Amino acid sequence: MKSTTTWINSINNRFWRTIVNSTATGVESVAVFRIIMGIYLLFVTTPTYTWIADLPKALYTPPIISFVNLLASDFPGRNFLVTVDFLMVASIVGIVLGIYSRFATLAFVILKVSVLSFQYSFGKIDHDIMLPATLACMAFSGWGQTLALVPDKRSKWDSPSKSLSVIAVLIGFGYFSAGIEKAIHWLNFDLNSNGTARWFYLGLYNLQRQPILAPALKNAPFWFFKIMDVVGVIFELTPIIAVLISRKAWRIWLFFAAAFHLVNYLLFNINFIGNGLVYIAFINYKPVYRYVANLTKSYIAKALILAAVGYAAVIRGISILTSQNVGIIFIPDNGNANLYCMLIIWALICAALFITIFKTGKQPVHDDLEVVSPQLT
Repeated sequence: MKSTTTWINSINNRFWRTIVNSTATGVESVAVFRIIMGIYLLFVTTPTYTWIADLPKALYTPPIISFVNLLASDFPGRNFLVTVDFLMVASIVGIVLGIYSRFATLAFVILKVSVLSFQYSFGKIDHDIMLPATLACMAFSGWGQTLALVPDKRSKWDSPSKSLSVIAVLIGFGYFSAGIEKAIHWLNFDLNSNGTARWFYLGLYNLQRQPILAPALKNAPFWFFKIMDVVGVIFELTPIIAVLISRKAWRIWLFFAAAFHLVNYLLFNINFIGNGLVYIAFINYKPVYRYVANLTKSYIAKALILAAVGYAAVIRGISILTSQNVGIIFIPDNGNANLYCMLIIWALICAALFITIFKTGKQPVHDDLEVVSPQLT
């Protein structure tokens, strides 16, 4: 029995150590990523949920195994949702400025997951869980220890390596669970049955989506869609393999993941920009850390940053109170402007991940990093 547990623990140790070697960065790097994530949440897409109060109560059918069933049978009113929205904006400000970042991050995650439970109780479950899952992991990465107005104290729970390795496993598991289902139904030689074509034509005619490249794809032969089916399945089944091969293989997969989502956006008008933010968590930002640190020492830079963050927070607050959707801050709120901004963001994500492939260096796993649970005895 002891030899069996030792063998299992050895495999577990090797598994996590391999993933850590493929994903690890330092506190300086995740601190820069914290700012990037905060800017995205505050300036690009701030979630609001006051609209839930206007939905018909007849559609509210929470699942049996859900914490919302512990509450009243009715879903929360507008005042509750407005309060949650304001608290989420406040927590985002704490993330981007580094004000008790660990607490702000956990508060945002708890609030978002809680309100998503109400949203999903109306029947449609979206694909946006990776962002709060990533934030939950990063809360214990130490990303609030530096580049922060009110830095977090060092904690024995903080480890960038652990946080990023868990995120990598979550990405691998999430994509595998989606890919295996597609593999069962999509991988066949029946040209009359096609998953990608179904998504495209359903979105184009039923949902009235207007992808940028729709005219080019509308008359494409079905064998082309069948190739896209195969490529999509292979892509979704391979992240856990890539992270276990090497650090460079993982970064190559991340680049193709971003490129895959960019193509989806162009062809199907399906935008998983939140996943793009998750991918760039694995970039080593240490080369730009010193520049950012020096920039934040300037009183003028600090004043401009505080003014921009304050302005964005006020705009988001007004949006919550008036129930008017506000897109990207400082960008005209119209479809074309938001579309091109999203394309630019995706292009920047792809470019950054592509450069990272060639900048990949071996990240040593220090002896003091406990990448697995203590040895079983």
